[in-house]
Amino acid sequence: MNIQKSAIKDAIIAQLQQQLNDALLSANNARLAAIDEQSVAETQYDTLGIEASYLAHGQSERAAQLMQQINAYSALELRQFDLDDAIAMSALVSVGLANDKTNCQHYFIGPHAGGIKVTIRGKLITVITPKAPLGKHLIGLYLEDRVDWPEQTEHHRIITDIC
Repeated sequence: MNIQKSAIKDAIIAQLQQQLNDALLSANNARLAAIDEQSVAETQYDTLGIEASYLAHGQSERAAQLMQQINAYSALELRQFDLDDAIAMSALVSVGLANDKTNCQHYFIGPHAGGIKVTIRGKLITVITPKAPLGKHLIGLYLEDRVDWPEQTEHHRIITDIC
């Protein structure tokens, strides 16, 4: 099955955009709550307005991070790998049992947003980053290399095609 990496990239950007929209809405709602007349402190222990302003600030920072991630994915060049290339940024990697290629996991190596899952053509693909333990483990491996997961006795391999 041939999965276009551009479809993966587009799905990741769409999820990040939705998260950005949610963060902007939350930041705006918190900002409005912070300046609402109901939030004016009546005593020194009344901290509703202060708490809302902290929340608005946090959501604004989250929105800025999401914008950086969207920009990074928009600029990401999707490299086409040959069979003898090592795994690197923008690789789509399938890992399965050495003796059973029907049940495998699919990973896309991206610059940010590790843990996001996208479904393309019925296949669940998990985004991992080179900084994550799994990403560090896979970067530099080659097709058919053995992948030893911690605390698992079965040997996995990097599979040729997405299964």
